[in-house]
Amino acid sequence: MNETLCLEAYDELYMIDLRQLLYFQADDHYSKVYYANGTHFNVPFGLSKVQDFIDRKPDISIFFIRLGRKYIVNVRRIFRISTTKDLLYLSDDHGNNIPLHISKPVLRALIDDYHNRLLTDEQ
Repeated sequence: MNETLCLEAYDELYMIDLRQLLYFQADDHYSKVYYANGTHFNVPFGLSKVQDFIDRKPDISIFFIRLGRKYIVNVRRIFRISTTKDLLYLSDDHGNNIPLHISKPVLRALIDDYHNRLLTDEQ
C-alpha cells in the first residue's frame, strides 16, 4: 500500500509520508504538516484541499480523521482523549505526548465513533 500523499502546486511537488504523519493543522490558506519524528513544514494548501487529496486514497483515508476546522489527525497515533481538559493526545516517535486542544463536542463525537466501531467489530 502506497502511503505517500503527493501534492502538486505551481512548480513544486510535496511528498508527504502518511506513515510518519501525526497531524495536519490549518494555518490560513496553508496547512502545517507535523511528523512523528519532530519534522514539520508548511504546504500551500488549505485543510479542505488536503482532505480532498487524502479522500482520493480510500485504502489509507480510514486512518485520518478531520477534527473540527483546525486538524486532520492520524488515528493510529491517538492514545488518549480527555473531554474534561478538551485535549487529544498523540504519541510521537520519541515517547512524547503531543496535546492538541480540540473542542469538547468534537472530542465527544470522536469517542462515540470509537464506541460504534467497537460495537460493530464485536458483531
